[in-house]
Amino acid sequence: MFLLHISFEGDIIFPTPSWVSYKPQSIIADNKFHWIETFPENNWYPSADRIEKLVIKNKNKNYLLILNSPNNPSGQVCKNLKQISEVVKKYNVIVLSDEIYSELTFDESYESIANFCPENVIVSNGLSKWCGAGGWRLGYFIIPNKLNNLKNSMKVLASETFSAVSAPIQFAAVSAFKDDHKDYILKSKKILKGIGEYVYNNLKSNNVIMNKPMGGFYLMPEFLNKSFNSSTEMCTDILKKKEVAILPGSDFGFSDKKMICRLSYTDFDGKNFMSNINLDTEVGEDLIEKFAPKITEGAKRLKDWVEKG
Repeated sequence: MFLLHISFEGDIIFPTPSWVSYKPQSIIADNKFHWIETFPENNWYPSADRIEKLVIKNKNKNYLLILNSPNNPSGQVCKNLKQISEVVKKYNVIVLSDEIYSELTFDESYESIANFCPENVIVSNGLSKWCGAGGWRLGYFIIPNKLNNLKNSMKVLASETFSAVSAPIQFAAVSAFKDDHKDYILKSKKILKGIGEYVYNNLKSNNVIMNKPMGGFYLMPEFLNKSFNSSTEMCTDILKKKEVAILPGSDFGFSDKKMICRLSYTDFDGKNFMSNINLDTEVGEDLIEKFAPKITEGAKRLKDWVEKG
């Protein structure tokens, strides 16, 4: 992704919220970037109208729109891909579709914007999320022939920077791509969906608003608390009082005045949990309390912090 930022000549479009590294990569690459405001009723994704209003301000520029679905930090899935694709085709916008969490979509089927405008879309994916192998950084791009010049530029940059993936990661990748991991993925999705909905149901209230999780392993609660000057200050208070670590929404493009944050619900022994269920098991409260006790305790502490104001 970083090499794409360097190779691309034009402006970058980020939805608010976006993953923390997109903006720094754009800054290092000396690209101008724009934030597009989003809203929970649209799953925190930009509307086609808002994208078009930005692009038509200077139609002579090249634009790169970054979409991440399912999304880090919101845990949401983009449902207006067809409408966005019409704008993409109309103004020849390039899209980086970051689909690193696609295998962890809670719905049975995953839909990519590449289905609607394939010649304009670079698909990004990798092993770190669905494999539960965060440190083993093997990613890949699928680039259409229309963007061969961009691809060739990135290949030159790659040869002058990281050169190649390390041998241990290559051996691990052979197993990841060669073997059948269908049951593993289905169990992972079942566990993550069950835990996500558990946290959602226990935290959602008149004082905490958020969307139900749709994929990945994140929730993005907004606390209707006016006691703090910033989301960073609020998260620090939660950490000090309840020893629960969450990230402020300002890290992902929101105003620091918005009391919104990212909550990751992955602090449990996944191997142990997975070995104690099958594909027909209902992942309910009893199992979550037994195999993900830190999650249940964290949700309890957060709820107590909210209720005590």
